[in-house]
Amino acid sequence: MLLNDLSKRLSDKFTLEYPRYELDENVVCYTFNFMSDVSFHFENEDEQSDVNPEGTQLDNGEKENQNFRYAVFAPAKNQKFSEAILMLHGLNERKWEKYLPWAYQLVLQTQKPVILFPIAYHINRSPLTWICPRLMNQFSIFRKAAVPAIENSSFVNVALSLRLDRRPQLFALSGIQTYFDIIKLTSDIRAGHFEIFDNKCHIDFFAYSIGALLTETLLISNPLQLFTDSKAFFFCGGSTFDKINGSSRSIMDNQAFARLHDYVLNHTAIREKEIIIPEQNAHLLKDGWKAFLAMSGMKNYIKYREEAFKRLINRIKAVGLKSDFVVPGMAIRETFGKVFNNTRFDIEVMDFPFKYSHETPFPINIQKINDSVTQSFHTVFRQASLFLS
Repeated sequence: MLLNDLSKRLSDKFTLEYPRYELDENVVCYTFNFMSDVSFHFENEDEQSDVNPEGTQLDNGEKENQNFRYAVFAPAKNQKFSEAILMLHGLNERKWEKYLPWAYQLVLQTQKPVILFPIAYHINRSPLTWICPRLMNQFSIFRKAAVPAIENSSFVNVALSLRLDRRPQLFALSGIQTYFDIIKLTSDIRAGHFEIFDNKCHIDFFAYSIGALLTETLLISNPLQLFTDSKAFFFCGGSTFDKINGSSRSIMDNQAFARLHDYVLNHTAIREKEIIIPEQNAHLLKDGWKAFLAMSGMKNYIKYREEAFKRLINRIKAVGLKSDFVVPGMAIRETFGKVFNNTRFDIEVMDFPFKYSHETPFPINIQKINDSVTQSFHTVFRQASLFLS
């Protein structure tokens, strides 16, 4: 089946409303509710700075972020699974549609469930107003007028751009919240809280774009020894943050990225009063933050990162793309370029025979290239499935 046909079929079927339903005879979808234990607190939270010309304030999204549903694609078998793959997406994603065929293909080829878990303030953990073209276009027009030198502002990225321009620490705080959410999710699986997972279920990762940075943080710090043997496949991700260019009409504008870049590379501590973590897990913050800093810049915690890489060298595989300008394929290769004990990381830089981008590696809306796009999709996911099987 062509990728565009598979994508449409899955998009038409996909919903988070039902606890269990069939996608087809091979794959079923389960959905579960999740309540995050971590929250943010800022002084002067009632500031009215993010307001458009019509007087509409940007929704802070806290309600949607704290309580949400997530999906698990699984083989159509009535059994408990002893292995699963956690899929993490990219920055400023607002819908699951792009990832549905990715998860479906991994399930078919590995016969393991795939957990589609949203990063804090993304996808269905964010307000619907953030993807309303009419409303967000008003914010973008206002932002362009207020900052004449702005580049890459669009209704797609203005919500994230405004939030990160005002508080770049939200990038780190959202990552920390998701870090602890994944600890909670994995701990709940191991505690036997799910009918579809046994209590020794092993978790591996498929991570795209910024999801790879979060995965690296989890693997390096290994909280509660939950990910001691976990493997990770990175697609268009995995480089240190200093090698990323996030200025894109689909991600964030240039001013927001400049603010974020400065914050990530120059702030070595987090203000603990801004984030509330359950007491029983609060001690995990220090190791998680150190792992995040180690992957923020190539000059940070070099010895610590290299010692971690020695442990991970056979547990990470990455595929980057030659014409990816957000997370360049060569940046991924450079990050993992050092040889440890005569062994290299398995890093490949591909180039597809059609025009693509970081945000749209598999363009499905151009009929004349559908065959080539489908073939490239299968090439990537065949490698991912073999590694994660």
